[in-house]
Amino acid sequence: MGLALASGRLVVKSPGVAQVGRMATLASVRGGHLGRAVLATLMDVARRRGDCEVVLTAQGSVVGFYEQLGFESHGAAFEEAGVPHQPMRKRLYLP
Repeated sequence: MGLALASGRLVVKSPGVAQVGRMATLASVRGGHLGRAVLATLMDVARRRGDCEVVLTAQGSVVGFYEQLGFESHGAAFEEAGVPHQPMRKRLYLP
């Protein structure tokens, strides 16, 4: 049986808006672009189904990761379970 190295979830938040959640990468392989690959796949699925925007809430420690991939902060940061989070979004450009 294999070991999951990275994961992510895509749900419909509202018509035309996809929400990414549960992004995770095994600590020993972080920095190897697996998280980027998972996120790119999720965004491709959202784009193909006609979503115009992808939103997520990033833990404070990984806001820079999402900014590098074109996400922008929107709304006020908040704390959940003692961890700071930042709402973020990225507009999708459909082909």
